[in-house]
Amino acid sequence: MTHSSKLLKQLGHPRGLTGRLILRALNRMNAHMNDRALAALDLQENDSVLEIGFGGGSLIDRILAKEQATHVTGADISALAVKSAKKRFQKAPRAIFKHIDGDLLPFKDTIFTQVVGVNVIYFWPDVSIMLSEAFRVLANESKLVLCYSEQSPDEVTRFKHQDVELQLQTAGFKSAVSYKETNKDNSTYYCTVALKSAFSPA
Repeated sequence: MTHSSKLLKQLGHPRGLTGRLILRALNRMNAHMNDRALAALDLQENDSVLEIGFGGGSLIDRILAKEQATHVTGADISALAVKSAKKRFQKAPRAIFKHIDGDLLPFKDTIFTQVVGVNVIYFWPDVSIMLSEAFRVLANESKLVLCYSEQSPDEVTRFKHQDVELQLQTAGFKSAVSYKETNKDNSTYYCTVALKSAFSPA
């Protein structure tokens, strides 16, 4: 069933009263994907994690509950999501939140040990640019985790996992492997894990 254009805009960029409802819904809808992403991250002591498009903040909450992660940064195009997260996690000194324009990440090179994006790849204005940005901000021997359905919410664009893997390799990642998952909320989706080699080009 095709979503309305208004709902699609809210899914990609929550705002206003409807946006608040969307953020809550995203936490429920993405629960299984968040679990899978957290397992793929396999957090280690002193990890510094960036989540691109954190939405309602459920995964960040899960990351903060893990003592291994010393720091987590959330970046989102939605000013509402950033404002809500700052309020929700105001007593969590290991978490910071940044508003982004959707293309470039406002972070220095090689400062994160893990980057993750859950159910968000469809809303990036230019996927290749964002993957290159994720590569840039990752330290060597670090990991990017993406969870996504191959069919985008607009039911027009497809994100085949083989194409995503190829784009990741084009962005500079050493390897990219996808794992097929199924659950009642997301039907079939993929978790793609990409590694940045110490010898990857800068």
